[in-house]
Amino acid sequence: MAAARSGLLRLLFRATARTHPSLPPAVMMATNGSLATTAAARRMRITKIRVAVLYTTPDINRRGPSPIMLFPAFKTGYHLFGSDYNLADKSEVSVSNDWDCSNKCHCYSMNLIQFIDAKIAGYQHTHPGHAKIFGFIAAREKIKPLRNYVYRRNIDNCEAVSVKRKTGVARLSLNSPARVISMPSRALIEFELHAISEDKTDGDDDLIIEGCTELCNMTLSESFIQSQRLYGQRCALDIKYLVLINAMEARVDIEVIRVPAHGINLKLLAKTSGFSNVIRLFRGTVMEVGFSASFAVAVEKHNYLDLYIEGSQRDDLTPAQKTRRNEWWQCGFGSRYHGVEDLVAELGDFAAVSVKISFKSYEKRS
Repeated sequence: MAAARSGLLRLLFRATARTHPSLPPAVMMATNGSLATTAAARRMRITKIRVAVLYTTPDINRRGPSPIMLFPAFKTGYHLFGSDYNLADKSEVSVSNDWDCSNKCHCYSMNLIQFIDAKIAGYQHTHPGHAKIFGFIAAREKIKPLRNYVYRRNIDNCEAVSVKRKTGVARLSLNSPARVISMPSRALIEFELHAISEDKTDGDDDLIIEGCTELCNMTLSESFIQSQRLYGQRCALDIKYLVLINAMEARVDIEVIRVPAHGINLKLLAKTSGFSNVIRLFRGTVMEVGFSASFAVAVEKHNYLDLYIEGSQRDDLTPAQKTRRNEWWQCGFGSRYHGVEDLVAELGDFAAVSVKISFKSYEKRS
């Protein structure tokens, strides 16, 4: 048994060396000689060994988030996570709730992932202007393993990002998942990102990173925040996320009901469950009444969702047209299994936004 496990370890790390030659020299994946020589190491599950990393340089963890192993993207045939997460099915998860709790509540809390931030790092953008990014980042649950997108853009609506020259870092604008992402013990994240230059007109795209990995909550009993880095062939992907224990979904629906003639710049931000990290839900220009959007945010049981809305005049207005300063609105909402709150966010005397907050859980007792 021990010999078979040691052989599996050797195959695993040889495959890593072949598929990820771009790992920096200071990051050395564990080898058979360093792990399999002790009885305790031989008893480690493969899921824990996958993320085992040795630092030959003590300061490497100061240069970025902790590295986690990147696995190849699913194409066809066998894949390590293929059956667990049904990777052959690229359908998007849908939102549904067929349970009726009007007579008796069947809900109970969930362990959820809330993505905070995603960045590319170490990308060598040699062309002038912004880099145009498109592709996707999606999560899959084991119970309902369909894609739940947290970033999704095609080449026609690619995102123009500014890449820092020295570090190659650029922040991506995440979108809300279709529903909160459940993580009883683990979940999968898969991604494929392309980049083209602003002055590129031949239509050819440039794949910068793709793959997948499994995220684990390590059966912890308290919520926590995690930052991790996945090294790819041409850049790295940095992700920051919360794992919220005993949580539920807060659905945030907004509709602009008053707006000035020249439109407004609108920002919608959130904080959840006492964490100080800002969740960027929306940022854009709204030109007319009727604009609406919906967002799903994870919130701990017996905790709060803090919502912030900022309205400001457009940047391209002349000084004579700019007569009002930025206006803020904020409010906190206590989590619960059921309930809806309807409010109007008054942004001074020049704009107003209708806000609807509804709570729900997708985990039910039969």
